Amino acid sequence: MTLVLVVAVIVAGLAGYLARQWSTATPHRAAPHADATSRAPARHTSVPVPSPTSDKPSAWCAAAPNVVTAPSPKVRLLFSTTTWRSCITEVHRRGTGRSGVPYRIDAALPVFWSANPAVDALNATIRSRLDDDVKAFLAAVDDTTPDGTQGAGFILSEQPRINQVGRLAVIQFTGEEYVGGSHGGTVDDWLNINTDTWTILGQEEILAPVARETAGATRLARLIAPRVRSMNGESCTADAETLLAGGQTPEGAVTPSSYQRTMKVGFQFGGQVVVDFPPYYLFAYGCGIGSATLELRDLGDLVDPDAVALATADVAPEVEPSPFGR
Repeated sequence: MTLVLVVAVIVAGLAGYLARQWSTATPHRAAPHADATSRAPARHTSVPVPSPTSDKPSAWCAAAPNVVTAPSPKVRLLFSTTTWRSCITEVHRRGTGRSGVPYRIDAALPVFWSANPAVDALNATIRSRLDDDVKAFLAAVDDTTPDGTQGAGFILSEQPRINQVGRLAVIQFTGEEYVGGSHGGTVDDWLNINTDTWTILGQEEILAPVARETAGATRLARLIAPRVRSMNGESCTADAETLLAGGQTPEGAVTPSSYQRTMKVGFQFGGQVVVDFPPYYLFAYGCGIGSATLELRDLGDLVDPDAVALATADVAPEVEPSPFGR
C-alpha cells in the first residue's frame, strides 16, 4: 500500500511539472479587458457579406422577398423592373479606435440582380467603393487622439438612393463624415449604370469630347453656373468665372475644363442631369453642396448622344415593392 502511494505522488508531481513546462512554452492569450492602456484588438475593415443563398451579391438580391417586410431581412428589396432588381444590405458598426476615439458607421450597400452575369462584377465594384470608404475612415479613427476630436466621436453615414432612368440605374450617395476638426464633411456621389452591360458610365462617356475643349468647357460652365443652388437652402450663388478659374482656391495648373474633375454628374428621370460641387469649391462651407439641374435638351452637343439615348429610353416603369403591412 505504501509503495502504491509513493508511486501516485511521483506521477502527480511529474504531471504538474510537465503542465508547467507546457504553459511556459505556449503563448498565453489574455482575456480582453477594459484597461485604457491596452491596444484595441485588430479589426476587419472590410464590409461584411451577408449571404442568404450564396456568396454572389446578385444571389442576395434574388433571394430578397418580393414584399417589403418589417423588420427588414439582411438584404432588402428596394424596387424591381421587368429585367432587374435593386436591393440594399445595411452596414452598422460601433467601436473605439486604437487611440480611444469612439466611432460609428451607418451605411447601406446597394446590390443588383439581373439575368446578365456581368452584374456580379458591378456589385463587386460597388462593394469595393464602400469597403475603401470604411478602411479610410477606420484609419483616420486610429490615427487621431481624443484631444483632436473636439469631444465628438467620428461618424461615417452613407445612404444610397436608386432610381431607374431609362435604361440606366442611377445611384445617388448622400451622407456625412466627421473625422475631426471644427466640422464634418458631406458624402455626395453619383453612379450611372448602363443596365444593358452593367457597366458604370464615366464622365468621359457622359460629356462629349467637345465639352472638354476650351470653347465647349466655357459654354458648359455658363450653362451650369446660373442654375447652381445651395443644397442647404442658403441663398448662395455661383458664376462661370469661378468655375473656369478652378474654384475659389485653385490648385496646380488650371484649364477651362478643370472644374469637370471636381463635379459629380447624375441623370434624373424626365430628361434631366444633375451637377454637384463639394462645399468650399464654389462658396463658403455654410452653403454646403452646390447643385445644378439642367435639361438634357439644353446641353446639345456637350453631352454624349449615346448617354442621352440610355437616359431617355422608353422602358417599362419601375415596379414598387409592396408597402409595409401588405
